[in-house]
Amino acid sequence: MIALIGFGLVAQPADARRRYYQSEREEPKAAVEDTQSRAPVGPLYGVVSLADQQVTFYDAKGVWARSRVSTGQQGYATPAGVFSILEKNRYHRSNIYSGAPMPFMQRLTWTGVALHLGVVPNYPASHGCVRLPGAFAQRLFGVTSEGQRIVIAPQDVAPVDIAHAKLPAPKLLPLPDKGDDKTTARPDATPGVEPVALSAAKADEPKPELVAPGEYAEALKAAAVQKGRAAAQAKKAAVALAGKKQVELRQADRDVALAEAEVKRVSRELEAATRAAEKVDADEATSKAVDLRVSAVEARLADAETKAGAARDVRTGVERELLSAQEAIRAAAAEGDEAVRMAKDAASRATPISILISRKTSRLYVRQGTTPLFDVPVTIKDADRPLGTHLFIATRTGENKASLNWVGITPPAAVEVKYRRHSSRRGRSVEPLEPEQVAKPFPETAAAALDRIEIPEDVEDRIGERLYVGSTLILSDVASNDGKFPMDFQILARTVVRD
Repeated sequence: MIALIGFGLVAQPADARRRYYQSEREEPKAAVEDTQSRAPVGPLYGVVSLADQQVTFYDAKGVWARSRVSTGQQGYATPAGVFSILEKNRYHRSNIYSGAPMPFMQRLTWTGVALHLGVVPNYPASHGCVRLPGAFAQRLFGVTSEGQRIVIAPQDVAPVDIAHAKLPAPKLLPLPDKGDDKTTARPDATPGVEPVALSAAKADEPKPELVAPGEYAEALKAAAVQKGRAAAQAKKAAVALAGKKQVELRQADRDVALAEAEVKRVSRELEAATRAAEKVDADEATSKAVDLRVSAVEARLADAETKAGAARDVRTGVERELLSAQEAIRAAAAEGDEAVRMAKDAASRATPISILISRKTSRLYVRQGTTPLFDVPVTIKDADRPLGTHLFIATRTGENKASLNWVGITPPAAVEVKYRRHSSRRGRSVEPLEPEQVAKPFPETAAAALDRIEIPEDVEDRIGERLYVGSTLILSDVASNDGKFPMDFQILARTVVRD
């Protein structure tokens, strides 16, 4: 009979429901957690031991907290495997078990398994969830984040520091451009003069600083904000200048029209004076007066043409400045679009990546949070031989920015569960039944499994560009147990329940 997964708790009497909100002093003694008062350092991850009915949370310094738990009873076995926190809800109620309260809920699957505050007796009593004592559930809820890993195993499995050449390493990246060296045409720039980038003006400028992917993501976010602000200011100035130049252009059009009209009027006057002079047949004095009049009109025409030319030159200059302002608007809009793109890229890098290498598909998958980035084929030596399930977590930066410290956890890939009756103090058999978890031997050590993986160099570079503390790598014989909702990689151990 295959184990079923439940979600939440069945409807209970009022006194039983009140126990969900009991203080730590009122809970069973065995459920009181052993926890440290310090804040977690680095990524937080947990290991639930079904046999011990215990959860241990680790951070970069080692054990951070430990607590008793209550997992699934017979018929509602809590699944074993590698999970992540998919969703958090402080005041959640079950949508399966009559709205039963599930305070401080941290969802592990979309099919009904979560960490949450609940009654923690000395045996498995839930319908598939992992119940936590009150104070511990509340404190844990305040320090975890979506995406952090939770391993559920038949027995306790402790993380081990591991260094291996096949573990991915960060790729250092140049700091992003903040938009300080403007190559965008300024609206007040001299028309016809191309702007010169700062890098071109300083040929001996030092190379940009190289930073780790985590620092790059933060710098990219800051650069996007700065570039967006500068683009908005530049666009505002360019729009204002374009509006001003449009007004000036309309005035210049009127000035040109008036000047050209004056040229036409004086031209007609000159034509009339010339025709009149040709008809004059008089004495020398009269002829001289007519010639003087024609000369005066010609002078006025030359002056009108000069003024018309000047008006046209002014209009051409204003039109050029308007075109420059309009180009500045387009350039500022492009800078704004680039700032938006940078902001989206920075947001996508804000979550550590997860990598899955599946022997079943012979492919490597990369996700940033719940967003798939890419997947590629990989070579797995002796592909017919099982790899096992191995989770690697980058817990802190190594000796330099281009290295990470990793821990490895190797939970069993298959679990056989047999239930026995839990005995009371008086020796009588009581419900519910308590599982005896029998883990099958690990088919491969973590280091040996890594030895069998061959990742192309270009893929290592793509991974390295987004790799920083909190990132995880999973090696597995199976594919991710994806559902219809977005989620991080989830690997289920093959669980067989026997009566």
